[in-house]
Amino acid sequence: MSVSDNQSLHQASVLVTGATGGLGQAIVARCIQAGATVFAGGRDQAELDAMEATYGKALHGFNYDVTDESAVKETFRQLQRLVSDGVAPPLYGLVNNAGIMLEAPLSVTSMDKLKQQLNVNFLAPYQHMQLAGRLMSRLRRGSIVNMVSQVGEQGSSGMSAYAASKAALTGATKSLAKELAPIGIRVNAVAPGFIDTPLTEHYDAEAKNKVTARIAQHRAGTAEEVADAVFYLLSPQASYTSGHVLPVDGLFCP
Repeated sequence: MSVSDNQSLHQASVLVTGATGGLGQAIVARCIQAGATVFAGGRDQAELDAMEATYGKALHGFNYDVTDESAVKETFRQLQRLVSDGVAPPLYGLVNNAGIMLEAPLSVTSMDKLKQQLNVNFLAPYQHMQLAGRLMSRLRRGSIVNMVSQVGEQGSSGMSAYAASKAALTGATKSLAKELAPIGIRVNAVAPGFIDTPLTEHYDAEAKNKVTARIAQHRAGTAEEVADAVFYLLSPQASYTSGHVLPVDGLFCP
């Protein structure tokens, strides 16, 4: 990595949702490594406190529920206050990383579980993009990266509700890339495959082996590999890339 990479997000703030999870922490670390100030959104206050202790002034933690519309609006008011007070640079990036995955076949998928996944995986990111877009438009620059999934791109048996919620976010990504390009805001997505994170830790050894057998690289990905992809799309290095869905899946073979 070059010296310029280390400072490519200098004097920029990035909001990362789901920041206390496995992928979230890797994304936060990669952004701070590149010089960014990070607004870290999560539900684990103890973890947010630990992250603030680790990163100091480079990180500001926000404990809120991404599906609570009022709480999301208040979070944006608070982060903008930090910007106005000169504590943090203007918001440049948004990473919609918070997500939930509930596996169930169609016959036993409850409407509550379907709505829960749609709320977390699609409606919450949409509201975040709406509010972030308003702030970014003031400076006519910004980069939004949505965490979608190869399940949403290709489908997977027993995961129709989850796939639908992620596919909806892919559709919004491609449409908003066209809508926001004239005001200098790029919108892209990263579609991870099977990644070693708490989200997949419920898979036993046999189940993991079945999945990795269908991956050309014959292994699960790491959170750091996903974070590198997010960072690329977030950063100025991808200044001519928008409306793109970047797979990070080791070449999954259905």
